[in-house]
Amino acid sequence: GSVNRKLVTRSVPKTDSPLTEAIRQVLAGPDTMSSAEKDCMTLIPENSRLLSASVKDGIAYLNFNESFQFNSVGVEGYMGQLMQIVYTATSFNTVKSVQFMIEGEKREYLGSEGQWIGSPLGRGSF
Repeated sequence: GSVNRKLVTRSVPKTDSPLTEAIRQVLAGPDTMSSAEKDCMTLIPENSRLLSASVKDGIAYLNFNESFQFNSVGVEGYMGQLMQIVYTATSFNTVKSVQFMIEGEKREYLGSEGQWIGSPLGRGSF
C-alpha cells in the first residue's frame, strides 16, 4: 500500500522543552486509543530514543541513540522516519531544519541504505 503523511495534534503537559517533548511523542508512536490516530503507523525504528536536543540559528540539533539508524523497512522507511522528525521539529517557528546526530556524532548517512543526513534537512528535502 501507500504511506501518507497525516498531521496529528496531541495535548501534552507544559514543559520547558516543547521540542524535546514533541519528538518524544513522535518516538512513542501513534496513540491507538485515539480515534484520530487509529489508522496511523510510525516508521521510526523500535527502541529509538532522543538523547539530546538543541536549537541554534534555526537548526535543531537532534541526537538519537544507535537504534535510530536501523530501519527494517528499507529506503522508504528511512525517508519516512526522517520526514516524521523533520515535519514535527519544523512545526516550531524557531526551527527551519534538522541536523541529525547518532550517539553525539554527526554522520553523513543513515543506515545501510545510505540516506543522506550529513547536512541539515528541512521540509523541502522530501
